[in-house]
Amino acid sequence: MKYIDTGDTIVALSTPPGRGAIAVVRVSGGETLSIINQLFSHTLGPDHHRRVQPGSIYGRTDRRVIDECVVAYYRGPHSYTGEDVVEISCHGNPLIIDQIIQEVMSCGARVAQPGEFTRRAFLNHKLDLSQAEAVAGVIEARTRQGLSCSLRQLEGGLSERLAGLQQQILHILSLVEVSLDFNEDDIRVYEKSELIQLAGRSYAELEQLLYSYDYGRLLREGIKLLLLGKPNVGKSSLLNTLLQTERAIVSEVPGTTRDYIEEDTQLEGFPVRIVDTAGIRETLDRIEEVGVKRALQHIKSSDLVLAIFEVHRPLDADDLRLIQHLKRDAHNKVPLLLVLNKMDLGSHRNLPLQLQELEAESVTVSAKTGQNIEELREKIKKRLLGEQGLEEEGVIITSARHKEALGGARDSLQKFIHGIQNNIDEVILASELRHAVDEVGEIVGTVSNEDLLNHIFAHFCIGK
Repeated sequence: MKYIDTGDTIVALSTPPGRGAIAVVRVSGGETLSIINQLFSHTLGPDHHRRVQPGSIYGRTDRRVIDECVVAYYRGPHSYTGEDVVEISCHGNPLIIDQIIQEVMSCGARVAQPGEFTRRAFLNHKLDLSQAEAVAGVIEARTRQGLSCSLRQLEGGLSERLAGLQQQILHILSLVEVSLDFNEDDIRVYEKSELIQLAGRSYAELEQLLYSYDYGRLLREGIKLLLLGKPNVGKSSLLNTLLQTERAIVSEVPGTTRDYIEEDTQLEGFPVRIVDTAGIRETLDRIEEVGVKRALQHIKSSDLVLAIFEVHRPLDADDLRLIQHLKRDAHNKVPLLLVLNKMDLGSHRNLPLQLQELEAESVTVSAKTGQNIEELREKIKKRLLGEQGLEEEGVIITSARHKEALGGARDSLQKFIHGIQNNIDEVILASELRHAVDEVGEIVGTVSNEDLLNHIFAHFCIGK
């Protein structure tokens, strides 16, 4: 997708499409005020900034009333995009919305491309690039924690942290470059230990931000939780218990679930997709056999596999078959948690020993009674995030693009530290520091290119 910044005026629906009580049509650009004054029953001027005005929207040529609306005007640069902006709040009938957009276009506007309003906000320095990306995160957030994380980024929490980090690295760079200027005079303006200490602080901060990515990725993308076990082990009961609703059919007849079932929920603040699968066993039923194969195919794409066994009886042939499948997939390093179900029926003393070869943590529960389910939830969270959580109000990296840039900056600082310890030429050291500065700058947009902007904003919804 190619964006051409011509200074033209754009229009789009900024609320979800479909029928509703109210819809908002947004117009932005240099001709915004001229266009709205051709269609609105009241003349708006600069003194109407941040004021709402009720009135009628008319057809430009036939002067027929299209709808009774409320119009808000925001004078540039004091608007979302930095340009003149008008927001028309009309009734949420698609016929009315389409007529208003067509009339605005007849006055010289064009339909906005995905993300173009936010792109203009970035180009007009109303937002930096990380804040612009956070707009999409706010819209797409599926949990309160995910929303809170995106809002902190939109408010500039990440930008402020990165600006301080960039200044730290620039300070180190300035010392190295001053030393280069005095190179012929054999004057050194810094102590090696001082620069190593300063670079070490920046390196540690980069590591801390990178460490937050796994947490942030799960907040943004969600967790895929896979339930595996033999028939009638209690997978569907566990699904219903975790969902707190009767989603899957529970039956004492083995093989009731022949294909996988996917359901979305929240678990400890994370969006979770739970996949209940067909029971793992040898079968002559061709449909059930396909279900078993599909179940096993989900292992590689899962964030956590819950391998379910019955705690009150020893392992049978189907259990052992599942264990062999899990051992074969161990090289993929998919996290595994053993769930020993049906504790309400007692426990078999040899079962823990029989499961030792899987080398995985276990939790004993009863999906039927709900016993120890909260402990299971906590173990799932710890298995995914480790023992060390993150501060709820801290800065969290959620974007793979941010992770890649910060990783590049960290690697450059590591090379700088190694280089200065081994008396590498200061020209090379300065080059590594400049690269670190540029990598951090790419996140907030002080260093960017057209292809990068096109890629980011093309994933926005139209109207934002």
